[in-house]
Amino acid sequence: MPNAEINKTLETDPGQLGSVSPYKAGLTCSCPNCGKSPLYNGLLEVKDRCTGCGFDLAAVDAGDGAQIFVIMILGTITTLLGVFLYNLGLSKWVLLLALISFVIVGSVWMLRILKATLVALQFYHDAGLGTVSEDNVEAANNDSDV
Repeated sequence: MPNAEINKTLETDPGQLGSVSPYKAGLTCSCPNCGKSPLYNGLLEVKDRCTGCGFDLAAVDAGDGAQIFVIMILGTITTLLGVFLYNLGLSKWVLLLALISFVIVGSVWMLRILKATLVALQFYHDAGLGTVSEDNVEAANNDSDV
């Protein structure tokens, strides 16, 4: 079976996906199919194809979900850390440098993990764009007639 046929089968049948947990693949930032090869080219760019198993990752669309989670979670943690450090009596410059460093390092680290987890969950649940069938359109038209 050529690689293109294997990948098409893997993409259309969620039961054929590898046995890798989407959460393990997300935490390790690895391929959602084999769990061995890295998911990213560089810092946050998802590869088009897995170098280990050849799994097609071109359809990846993590959206803005990871960024929203990072903003909310890291913002809360940074605020609590800032209040704690301020109460220790640190100078304003030390406080500023510590919090800026924490936000930069924490946001990149959290973005990598959360984006990889969302990508793995997308493939695990075989998520895709929604479609409208003729049955749904007819049902909606019948409901509007009432």
